[in-house]
Amino acid sequence: MSPHPHNPPIEIVGLVYHARSTEWRSLPPSTFDRPFIVELAQAFERAGYDRVLLGQTATWPDNLAIASTVAAVTTNLKLMIAQRPGFIAPAVAARKLATIDQLSRGRAGVHIITAASDIETQCDGDFLTKDERYVRSYEYVGLLRQLWASDKPVHYTGQHFTLNGAAVDIKPYNGKSIPIFWGGGSPNAVKFGAERADVYALGPGTVADTAAQVARIQAEADLHGRKPRYSMSMRVLVADTDDAAWARAHQLLDDVIVNQERNGPVGRVKEEEAREGAVARKLAAMDERLDDCLWMGVTKVTQGRLQATALVGSPETVANALMAYYEIGITNFLITGFDPLPDTALIGKTLIPLLREKVKSATYGIGVRS
Repeated sequence: MSPHPHNPPIEIVGLVYHARSTEWRSLPPSTFDRPFIVELAQAFERAGYDRVLLGQTATWPDNLAIASTVAAVTTNLKLMIAQRPGFIAPAVAARKLATIDQLSRGRAGVHIITAASDIETQCDGDFLTKDERYVRSYEYVGLLRQLWASDKPVHYTGQHFTLNGAAVDIKPYNGKSIPIFWGGGSPNAVKFGAERADVYALGPGTVADTAAQVARIQAEADLHGRKPRYSMSMRVLVADTDDAAWARAHQLLDDVIVNQERNGPVGRVKEEEAREGAVARKLAAMDERLDDCLWMGVTKVTQGRLQATALVGSPETVANALMAYYEIGITNFLITGFDPLPDTALIGKTLIPLLREKVKSATYGIGVRS
């Protein structure tokens, strides 16, 4: 089959942790392992990943500093630096991000995290509601772009920010902006993200659910004449054969259960109990296996940890499953394993080349084209 003439390329994204802790191997929250950060970042680059996410929570180490280290020890690996608007002033954030972009020669990207949990944001002194935070994020991204693009001081009065002659002397490396990633499924998340995002990030889900999310966001983006790209995060568990992969999955599940018995739950617990209770009830009603190879096993035993949802199978099986998402408009895949270093190498050797080859002859965007 000849390559489809309009197929957009895919971007493969990894996740750089600051410690070797996983669902099956818990470490103290304060653990910080610089050698591991360097080793993992370089492993992603060797494996053919395009970009890595540097996450952010109310307790984790500073990811801007980690991003600078990752940029310094890699050559081509791009960055997706999570940032929560409201804690760093817009002009200061614009300078920090542009500095990293210059130092990395154009490899920076910023993932706007508005945060689903009021409890966690209040830990850092932010008492806005989630709806209010999305309004602030919308305003914040607009200011970042304005500050990067303007050659004159910026004066601005808005709902959450006021600037009086803000200036950013250092500009992004490749033009007037840095790629903006955005996530969230609430009405305000979609309303504002569809207008602001370069890449709209979705969590794991079935193909049908993901297609519905893409269609919903794109309908809103159409109101602004915009065509954002779409990202999806998914764990993968691969082995030589489907049977071997499922054997790995069942062993992993046993290890996670033992880890929780020893060290306590690793999922989301006692946080916004009404919402979490709804998630728990939904998960309890789900099958452990959805679509062809979408596995909810670790998600179900970790109190709704959606980022543990995985595709399980041989490289061919998992690549075909990922292609089903590509065909409804996903072009950015955040895919990681459960054992960071060996799984990254295995994914790079067996899955990524196969996936890129399949993209050449795929039918793209069935679910989002008009």
